[in-house]
Amino acid sequence: MPVRGSQLHVSEPASNGTREEKPHEFVLVDDIRPPRRIEFARERMLLCRLYLGLIQSMNDDYGADFAKHSDSATFRTIGIYVFLRTVMCSPVRASTIAQALKIPRTIVLRRLNDMVKLGYIERVGNAYRMTDKVNIPDLRSKLQRRMDMILETARKLAECDISDRSATGQDGA
Repeated sequence: MPVRGSQLHVSEPASNGTREEKPHEFVLVDDIRPPRRIEFARERMLLCRLYLGLIQSMNDDYGADFAKHSDSATFRTIGIYVFLRTVMCSPVRASTIAQALKIPRTIVLRRLNDMVKLGYIERVGNAYRMTDKVNIPDLRSKLQRRMDMILETARKLAECDISDRSATGQDGA
């Protein structure tokens, strides 16, 4: 019996040297019954699928340089925080990032320097902000795919009724 799931589009090299979008089965959850021993397992599975889908789409969009860092979760988290502060018109200091994200300042500085070298972030006095390099090609459709992932997850989560469950791990599946 085939398992249904959500498709995520990934960018793959084409024969002409460009990249083309192809559908890719990501994490299939429609017919999966998570173990009862894990509380709210279905909801948590849906959120995990969303997180992983968003991370994968960021890696696809921004390329290998962005994704190659050994602590890429920290790298992405710092980048997302700097992006948020940039769109709020509020460049941010490394110490503020470290405090807000609870990451050691030395690691924050190292990752900020990596992003400066890649051209994603620039230093403005003692603060940092995103550069225009974040305006990637075909941004509208890429954002739409991310929003679709979020909406699909929200619909599936809305189908789950967590108000009737005890804390014994019943997942309603």
